[in-house]
Amino acid sequence: MRPFLIMLAVVGCGGDKPAIDAAMPDSPPALDCQSYCTEIQANCTDANAQYPDMAHCTATCASFTKGSSTVTDMSGNTLGCRIYHGGAPSKMAPGTHCVHAGPGGDLITATPPAFCSGGDVCASFCTLEIQACGSLDAPLANNPRDANGNPLFQYLNMSNCMTSCAAFDKTHAYSVTAAGDSLACRLFHATSAAIAVTPNGAMECSSTAPAPTGACAGPATP
Repeated sequence: MRPFLIMLAVVGCGGDKPAIDAAMPDSPPALDCQSYCTEIQANCTDANAQYPDMAHCTATCASFTKGSSTVTDMSGNTLGCRIYHGGAPSKMAPGTHCVHAGPGGDLITATPPAFCSGGDVCASFCTLEIQACGSLDAPLANNPRDANGNPLFQYLNMSNCMTSCAAFDKTHAYSVTAAGDSLACRLFHATSAAIAVTPNGAMECSSTAPAPTGACAGPATP
């Protein structure tokens, strides 16, 4: 939320006193993906970046539950919570708040602190992953295939994804450079898969699997 300054004249009994600056908030950002991505891309950069570009952000944003407010949604797995944390809090303390505003909604740990993940980053991952890659129970339209002729879906359904995710490595922090067998890497590649079925999903969904290939195979880094 960006403040603007107004000049307020203060008049006392003894006569005029100098004008003072008072910070007044402007209207809160809209509860939509454009507002979210504009805020987080401006405030969360370099080591704190949550998305490499607007395309990753807007595609991922479509998986978020909307919520009710960009001002009072300070917790809960919602777009509103992410807009709140991606705004002034991330501008002031990006090292703390950008991860709350990101695709996972929280730090990736065995027990997340429950800012914008609802207490389980796996819920954020699985919702996004199934939106981007489909599931065996509900494949994407026309059941698209990758270059090897394999279906894009990696999980039976949401419940199966959550069960699998519980066993994923959670000792590595999320970043746009995450690689190797970890939840962090799978989450980033789910954001890439969400951009479009072709070519993104066809190349990226296998990296989100329980036994991933490509970028998320092998030892986790960083």
